[in-house]
Order: sequence, then C-alpha cells, then structure tokens
Amino acid sequence: MFKIMLININKFNLLNPLTAKNRQPSFRYPNLVPLQKDTVSFSGRGKLLSENMVDAPTERTCKQAEINAEPARYYLELVLDKYLKPLKQINSASDSKKFPVLEYTTRIKKSTSIREKVISKYSKIYSMEANEFASRVVSELLKYFKLQNGITKEQILLEAKKCLAKAVPPGEFSSYYFYSIASELEKKNRLTFSDYSDEKKKQIFSKIADSLEEMPKSPHCEGSVYIQPTSINGVKHYANDIIGARITMKESDPKYTGFVLAALKQAVNDGVLRITSIENNLPDPKKLPKGTDISDYAYANDSQLRTLAKAASAELIRNKSQSGYMAIHINVDLSNPIFSCYNGVFDGYSGEIQIIGSDVEQLKDIEDLCYKLKDDKNAIRAEYKPFKTHFKTYYNDETKDAFEAYTYALYLAQRRIPPHSKREKTFLTINALGFEGKVPNELDFNFLKTLKERCDRNAKLAQRQQSEKDKSSTANNQSEKIKTLKQSGNIKTVKSLISYVLKN
Repeated sequence: MFKIMLININKFNLLNPLTAKNRQPSFRYPNLVPLQKDTVSFSGRGKLLSENMVDAPTERTCKQAEINAEPARYYLELVLDKYLKPLKQINSASDSKKFPVLEYTTRIKKSTSIREKVISKYSKIYSMEANEFASRVVSELLKYFKLQNGITKEQILLEAKKCLAKAVPPGEFSSYYFYSIASELEKKNRLTFSDYSDEKKKQIFSKIADSLEEMPKSPHCEGSVYIQPTSINGVKHYANDIIGARITMKESDPKYTGFVLAALKQAVNDGVLRITSIENNLPDPKKLPKGTDISDYAYANDSQLRTLAKAASAELIRNKSQSGYMAIHINVDLSNPIFSCYNGVFDGYSGEIQIIGSDVEQLKDIEDLCYKLKDDKNAIRAEYKPFKTHFKTYYNDETKDAFEAYTYALYLAQRRIPPHSKREKTFLTINALGFEGKVPNELDFNFLKTLKERCDRNAKLAQRQQSEKDKSSTANNQSEKIKTLKQSGNIKTVKSLISYVLKN
C-alpha cells in the first residue's frame, strides 16, 4: 500500500507533511474532533445542555456582553431618532406617505440567548466549512480514483470530515488536512489508489493540494484558528445581533419603504451609520399563489436596495425564505472611537436593523417560538413550558411537513393583508388556507397566539420578580453593589458622550 506520510516532494518531508509556510496547526482547544450534531437543548430557565457546551462561553461572559452593549444600543437608538422620527406616525390617521413608520424599537439580547446564539453560530460555521472542504477533497479525488465496490460517496465524505479538527478552519491548513484525509482513505481501501504508480500518485496529490490552497480562507479566524467562542471577542463576533432594531412599517409597499431607506442612506452619508450588508428575505417563487409575483411581496425593489448598498459600500444579499418570513435585514457595525474609553469594553459590537410590516411581525413573533422548539436550538424559559408541551404534542414526523406548508402559506397571506383591514389582529385559519385534515387544529396560529400571550404574561411577572431579587441580592453584597454602581456610572458617562457627539 502506498504510504502518504512517506511522500517526499517540495512541500512535504518524511517527518512532517507541512513546511513553515503551511505548518502543522497548534491546537488550543481541548476537543479536537468534529461536531457530531448541531443540537442544543434546554431545561429549566434557559440552561443550555449539549455535548458541545465545551465551546460555549460562560454565563458570566455573556452577561458582561449584555450589560456592556447598552452604550452601542443607545447610539443606534439616537441615530434612528434623528433620521426616522420625522417618518413615524403621529396617530392612526396619519398620512402614510408622510409618516410610513408605525414604530421603531431597539433591544439587547438577554445573556441566555446570547450564549445559545454563540454556540449555535460557531457550530454551524464549523460544520459548513468542514462540509465544503471535505466535499471539495472528495470531488477532487474522484476525478482520478474510483470508489471501491460497496463504498459510497457519502461514506467517504463522512470519513473525510472526521479527519478535521474543530478548532482549525480547513482552509488554513488545506494541504495538511488533504494528506490526512487521503492517508485515511487509502488505509481503509476506500478508493482505487492502486491503479496508479507511487510516483503518479504523488503528482496527483500535489496537484490536488495546490488547488485546495486556492480555496477562500475562513473570515472567522484569529491567527490560524477559529475565533474562540468562549472569549468576549468571540461572543461579539458570533452573536452579531446582540443589539437589534426593528422598524415596523405602517404600510409595506416599496414606495413607503423607500422613505426609510433614503433616511438610512442619509445617516450613512453623514458618517453616523456603518452598514456592512443588506439581506432581502423574499419568498420562494415556486411557492407563490397563482397570479402573484415576487414584487407583490417585496418591501423594497432591487434598485432601492442597491442604492443604499452602494452608498454604504455594503454587500446586497437576496435570500430565499425557508419559512415564508419576509423582511429586510440591515447588518451594521456599531464599533466607534467614542467607545475607546474604559479599555474598549463597550466597543466591537455589531447589530441588525429589521424592516418589517406589522402584518408579518405579528406572525413572526409566534413562529419564532415554534422555530426554537422544532429542533431545540434556542433557549426556552420555564414560563413557556406549556407552549412547548402543547406544540411538541402535535408537531411530529406526521404533521411537520404540512405545518411548514401551512406556515409558509400564512406568511404569504399576512403579507397581502390590505392596510387597516379588520383581519389585522387575527390569522387565516387552517381550514381557510386549505389545510383541513392535514394540520391539527391545535396548531392553528390563532390558538398558538393565545397560548403564547398567556406565557408572555407569566414571563413578564417572573422577570419582575427576578429583577427585584437581583436588586435585593446586590444591596446585601457590598462589593457587588460597588461594582454595579461603578459599571452604571461608566455606562452613564459614555451615553452622555454619545448624546453630545450626535447632537453637536
């Protein structure tokens, strides 16, 4: 059998298949194997449970990220006040052309949600990049070698991914990983390597290794490894929506959204808003009702979005909605020299501005909770256990496909509700959308809405009680009280500076 580790060509020697340029990775993480699955489940009040939690930041780190995000959130709020307040409706009778914005709000993710987002995002990034690299390696090998009898492409893809270490992006050490994969496949006799002489195989492997080095490098690196998700910088990097803003449109026609985009463009031109990318989430054309077109559902046309993207030098991305959800997501960089004080703890945040119609917004808030329960990827507080129990009772392998189709159809129906319609506070029923007998009535979004509202009330009560408990605990702990007062003072000072800079 041809031994890959004995290859002696320009890039590889007998002892180490890596030169100084492409040296063997210095692994820093304790778990150097690929993720087995990207699932994160929860119990109690948002406690994360997963075999992958070794990669999760501590609750304390996430709480620190939550608290220190306040100045950046305040900055975004003041920017929106300056540029969107003139467009916000005064009352329900306000002219939509002059006042197209129903409301706009800002928020900071809670520490539990931040923690879940970090591990979920990190796991997805690793899995995606590992899959892309392994697929490329297998495709390149199959150009020269055939599968042995009884061996499938899926089987060697799985074996290839097992050769990759979680901490290190495959593109950073492509040659090292390629030779590791090829060696493993030859040892297990997965491909017809014996069809070629050793010399010819060396030439083929060298050619493949060279081609792999041309693959784009991961944008999630710090040095030669992935940005550590356990660090505060890693938290800010992977949870890139710790700070969020939502612009709810009174009417969602592009002619009205255009006023909002023009206002944001002015903020960009004035140098107070840095947009990094714009995502236009649109429905799948194949799922649209007959007689309708994408333009019937878009909040803005391509020309409007390109104009804003060009002004911001930002990437414009057109996403095909998987659930039916439609909105414009504007990703922003909220780092600023204003935040250089206090060792930069308030700096380095990014955020997301959503532009959405009130019709879709109502459904999105409920569908979000359903999404979290479908594969247990997000934190569910104890107050939402009744919703979880109910949903999981009726959402199963037999009903999930029909429920997904029903959800998609309902999103499309919500988007087409005429302004000021009497149906704005209720949803079309399962029967009205043609899913009678396919989706249990217990999964009708009108019923789910009522159940969620009940859980919302309990959650707000629990939050108030926990807040009072935290205040009492801090009051009884002198050192913690001093620390909290100091932190509050620092945040207040920075917010005063922000206000002064933006208003002068």
